[in-house]
Amino acid sequence: MAKAAMAKQAPLEGVFDDVSRILQRYSPPFRTDVPCMSGGKKSFQLTVPKPVAVPGAYGGKPVDLQFAAVILQKDFVGFYLMCLCMNDPMKKKLAPGLLKLLKGKTCFHIKSIDAGLRKDIEAALDVSEKAYRERGWA
Repeated sequence: MAKAAMAKQAPLEGVFDDVSRILQRYSPPFRTDVPCMSGGKKSFQLTVPKPVAVPGAYGGKPVDLQFAAVILQKDFVGFYLMCLCMNDPMKKKLAPGLLKLLKGKTCFHIKSIDAGLRKDIEAALDVSEKAYRERGWA
């Protein structure tokens, strides 16, 4: 790896480690034993305690539903909050600073992290966990 790429990756490793530590606080009830399909990139994910049947999806077949994940990408750390995929009004419960980093439906592009963003991520995970519990998934 070239020196410039290694220097760029080093701060992102720290961001990845920070977000991973936050996610680890949610295990249990969420599981860490389901492989994360990330194309060989450094990743960590949480899934529901047991496979669930999502109404109107997967043909009613129970699946290992993801709760949240973090993947070290080339230019950012991807923080994936899967509750947003099934619960669009939840976006209104997220902090504006975190919401600004949302790219697409469920992925937040994080390039640096501070105490405020850590707090915003924790709050988003708390709200998501509550939504999963209300559905009987956690």
